[in-house]
Amino acid sequence: MNTIKATAAAVTGARHRNMARNGQDAAAAWNAGDAGAVVVCDGCSSGTSSEVGARLGARVAIGVLARRLADGARADDPALWQAVRAGVVRALVAVLEHVRGDRTDAIAEYFLFTIVAAAATRDTGAVWAIGDGAYAIDHVTRTLGPFPDNQPPYLAYEILGDPVRASFEPAAHATSIVVATDGAGELPCGLAPFGAPRFLANPDSVRRALAIYARDAERIDWDARRVVRTPAALQDDGAIGVLLR
Repeated sequence: MNTIKATAAAVTGARHRNMARNGQDAAAAWNAGDAGAVVVCDGCSSGTSSEVGARLGARVAIGVLARRLADGARADDPALWQAVRAGVVRALVAVLEHVRGDRTDAIAEYFLFTIVAAAATRDTGAVWAIGDGAYAIDHVTRTLGPFPDNQPPYLAYEILGDPVRASFEPAAHATSIVVATDGAGELPCGLAPFGAPRFLANPDSVRRALAIYARDAERIDWDARRVVRTPAALQDDGAIGVLLR
């Protein structure tokens, strides 16, 4: 029997950290023997608090996936992903019912985020996404976007009656699936290294790796008597999820 392992992490990018802004990416993971799932979400940079929606979306999505997969759902069943979609929208609507003011303004402030998710069972697998980002199936990377005017679709638009299209790719026989928000998807190392088993050996390994990429480097040039600063490779916030068979 195949054992599925899963891990995920998100970090604040150097640019947001230097501006004293919250990180707007979120990540969640779940696994139970022969099934697992990962989710990463990227809050819209123009939203003042879009990390709220990203974190809520990641937690709700992983909850739906965990329940359905534990009950025997196939990872490549479109009904599974429709349930994820509907579950996240319901959660956002439930919160909006308690928010005063214009619903459109609240969505723009809190709930605009992209989502890239993957699930795997003993003999099925799939990647599902709305918006930009990236993913790698057995070390072969696919990029989602860019979109016209740098405006990716957001699931929350459905609350306003504007359905958005999702991306979907089955991955039945994959031994590794890596999903990433767009910031992490642009790392110079690419996504393939994160598919290595060592990132599942320690549950904090992915976060540590991303934190290193998000750190500016400094060294002293003694001959020139100056400090040489190298900008961080991860300027944007970044989130990565890893599934391994």
